[in-house]
Amino acid sequence: MRVEGEDTLFGKLATWVVRLVERRPWAIVAVSLAFLVGSVWLATGLRVDDDLKVLLPPDAESIARLEALKARMGNQSDLVVVVESPSREANLAFGAAIAERLEARDDIRFVVFRRDRTFFEDNLLLYLGLPDLLDLRQRVKQRIQEEVRNELSLGFDDDEDEAPEGAATGKAAETDDPLDMGEDQLRERYGIDERMPEYFEAEEGRVVVVTARPTIGTTDVSFARKLVAGVEADIAAAGPASFHPEMSVRLEGAYPNRLGNISTIAGDAARGGAAAAVLLVLCLWFYFGRLRAVPLVMIPLVTSVVAALAYAALRYGFLNLVSAFIFAVLLGMGIDFGIHILGRYENERRRGFERPEAMRIALGTTGASTSAGAFSTIGVYLCLMVAEFQGFAQFGELAAVGVLLALVGVIVVLPAVTTVVERWRPWKPLRRDQARAAATPPPRVRRFRYPARTMAVAAVVAVVGLGTAGYAALHLDRVEFEYDFSKLGPEKAPGDQDADNEAAAWKDAVGKETTLSPVVALTENREQTEATHRLLADLAAMTEEQAAQIEAIRAAAEAGVPYLLPSEVAARAEQAADGGEAGAAAGAERQDVIDSDAGGGIAPEARFEALGRSAAGVGGLSHETLERLSPLSADRIRLMQRSLAQVFSIFSFVPDRQQDKLLVIRDIRSRIERKRGALSKETQDRLDETFHYLEVDEPVGVEDLPQWITQQFRDEQGHVDRFVLFRNHGSKADYAVAKEVQVGFFDLPTSAGVVPTSGNVYVMPEVMDTVKADGPLVVALAVGVVMLTAIVMFQSVSGFLAVVVTVMLSVLWLLGLMILLGWKANFFNIIAVPLLLGMGQDYAIHIYHRYESEGPGRLRRVLRETGGAVFMTTLTTVFGFGGILFANHRGLLSLGWISVLGLVLCFIGAVAMLPALLVLRDGIAARLSHAEAGDPEEP
Repeated sequence: MRVEGEDTLFGKLATWVVRLVERRPWAIVAVSLAFLVGSVWLATGLRVDDDLKVLLPPDAESIARLEALKARMGNQSDLVVVVESPSREANLAFGAAIAERLEARDDIRFVVFRRDRTFFEDNLLLYLGLPDLLDLRQRVKQRIQEEVRNELSLGFDDDEDEAPEGAATGKAAETDDPLDMGEDQLRERYGIDERMPEYFEAEEGRVVVVTARPTIGTTDVSFARKLVAGVEADIAAAGPASFHPEMSVRLEGAYPNRLGNISTIAGDAARGGAAAAVLLVLCLWFYFGRLRAVPLVMIPLVTSVVAALAYAALRYGFLNLVSAFIFAVLLGMGIDFGIHILGRYENERRRGFERPEAMRIALGTTGASTSAGAFSTIGVYLCLMVAEFQGFAQFGELAAVGVLLALVGVIVVLPAVTTVVERWRPWKPLRRDQARAAATPPPRVRRFRYPARTMAVAAVVAVVGLGTAGYAALHLDRVEFEYDFSKLGPEKAPGDQDADNEAAAWKDAVGKETTLSPVVALTENREQTEATHRLLADLAAMTEEQAAQIEAIRAAAEAGVPYLLPSEVAARAEQAADGGEAGAAAGAERQDVIDSDAGGGIAPEARFEALGRSAAGVGGLSHETLERLSPLSADRIRLMQRSLAQVFSIFSFVPDRQQDKLLVIRDIRSRIERKRGALSKETQDRLDETFHYLEVDEPVGVEDLPQWITQQFRDEQGHVDRFVLFRNHGSKADYAVAKEVQVGFFDLPTSAGVVPTSGNVYVMPEVMDTVKADGPLVVALAVGVVMLTAIVMFQSVSGFLAVVVTVMLSVLWLLGLMILLGWKANFFNIIAVPLLLGMGQDYAIHIYHRYESEGPGRLRRVLRETGGAVFMTTLTTVFGFGGILFANHRGLLSLGWISVLGLVLCFIGAVAMLPALLVLRDGIAARLSHAEAGDPEEP
């Protein structure tokens, strides 16, 4: 008897496979189980890497610079110990104790706890800005003038208690001291303590922070785990409760955060995979109505999926964010093959065929369409590998390997397991199932005239389907892309607000700017480092108004004319209205008195006036600053000014313009020394407190800085002057912010040459740009694979159109629903489009192939049997992708929901839209060919 599929190429292959399975079923099962054990062993070494850097190829510019940064500087991430209690003294004592323990650890490079300020206090005046020093000099001159005037007028006033005209009285007289050279006043006026606090503390000492720089970065997860465990043991050994009963100590910073993120993603992936496996088992039990179907399908499936994970462990060693849930996804996709093959096998058994022949028919017919769908899906996944974006490439590679292994498993292992199980306990179909399966189907005819009612329903379905797809196609420009990565990360739990409040306290202690993601300028020598630092420091000090008026300031500087900012013009106008001119005249008069007394050791006043003009510059920008900014366009200056938050390098501790400052300091010192005898006893006592600040007489260099400073800047080669670190405002998870940083700071033009910069902030915009570039290419290649598969599979225009139109309609429906629901595309869920092209084609191929095999008159049978299998494979694939819904990650959740919705639409397209189009095609063809009146109609 001639059996369906017997003479086809795949039918011959099926015959060979069945003969092999019948001879060696136990050997095949044993080999597959051994393969499973080995794969499990390899897969246990697989880890999840949530770092965005692994989503880019190693030769990406931002990655290459990060590697250069790592080689130059080593680890730049800190471990933070946060100590809290009501007692500042107890917190500081425990901070000292834990700092000592951390310094003794081999895995810690250095610790920062107490910052000895002796060096900076000895050289304090050098760290003031030149305008501040000139202001101090003016105050000293004013005080000396007043003291001299008082001495000259002593005994000549008619009323000793009467204040001079224009002098301050009352509380104003107490606070409006033009000198303010007392220790406390000097520190307060020039913000000395704020610039260099001795400890990292907040909330009046109730929060104290110790920072430590480990030897290895957070990318080494094993090191991070050992480090955190070791430091927690050190904290416990130090006994926080012995310092204060209410003391609490916790770890913050990059290391515990990284471990927490990895633990969360790995846990979500494990829960998602487990949930998907349980749901798939229940689906199999429900669909086949017996438990024996579960091992028949799951043994080859689990073996193939675990083998794919073993391949990932050997090939990569990790899964990136996009591939983290590949286990659940492969379970959902791979189970389709087993359902189709086992379903067809059981249908043939119900029709009376024995096990070998039923399996041969199943493999020779359904196996052909299954293989076509599998290879098409593999082709789509391989298209992902051409992408530069490694989220696409790794997922595509692992999915292609997993689908191929699942196909091999269902073609070879499933028949072997079925043979072993049925030899042990033969399966007997129920009689009612046998009777229904053996029922004579409608006769196969070349033309089939569908009833008018069926044609009408098909026409309505087609119009609705094509109409909605057309609407979506016309509004594709309304599909938005999500550029803010912060909206794609983990959803905050209700208790996270408390964690945010705790984090705010320790971030206040170390300075919130220091907790921003840094960018590093990689310099080649000390000259380039200083030039880069001064350039960025100028931009950081620039006001928004100066940046807005930079063109006018440059024009005034080139013309050699003064320029006042709009705010300065307004301030002078207000001052003039309030009698400021009289005050200015009085000041000039006082100046004349002092200058007339100038003598040896005091520089000519014109020199200080020149210094003042130089410090004031044009529009508040010095000529040196304007020269450093000259390579930058006005727009770039405005961009960099509003973005820059902090600049930090070894030259943060080396004052600028030191020779000019020393000139001012010497002048102040000389004036005080010459007039000391004319000053009041009170003034002399106050000067004695702070005169040591004026004794500095040499400039400060890099070599003079204390060790606790230089250790923070020492690179892997021992240099302390080979980088400049800076931080920027705004959320770096926002593409617009990160792209602005990239545009403004990627390469810095300085007087010592162009300096490249490196930082994690550059990774996200490059990821987004790569996705935008790869997306259209990947989708186009996937569509090409779908078309090519349809042509090769059916070798007819009708088969090609049936598959391609069905698939494209499903994708357009999905995009239309995204528009209606307000869902945005992102670099996680965009991967669903090529995946759905592959899955949708698989569904369409099964329906169309079975329909062409059965003939037009057997549409109900096709939908009942193959459509039922397609429904079950859709459901199981939904459950597979549904495993992603266990992730606490909004980007992955969007991938899960888009995939689930898309699969449902692909199913609707295959079992509703495709049959409707086939009914219309065959019905219209039958009517146009004037089919015989006796042509059978669909029962």
